[in-house]
Amino acid sequence: MGFIDAIGPEERLNIKYSDFYALVKQATEAELMMNAINCDVPHKYIRETMSGIKESE
Repeated sequence: MGFIDAIGPEERLNIKYSDFYALVKQATEAELMMNAINCDVPHKYIRETMSGIKESE
């Protein structure tokens, strides 16, 4: 059996909506954080964005 034989057609996966929502939310947070890092946003603002808590001076 070769490598090509091991690859099958795309299969469906049963997943609960709450698990799917958590997965999409986490992926979005990671993408926002990477965009901020790539655009040289100061770390203070990235931490505030990710935590939702304003840091004091």
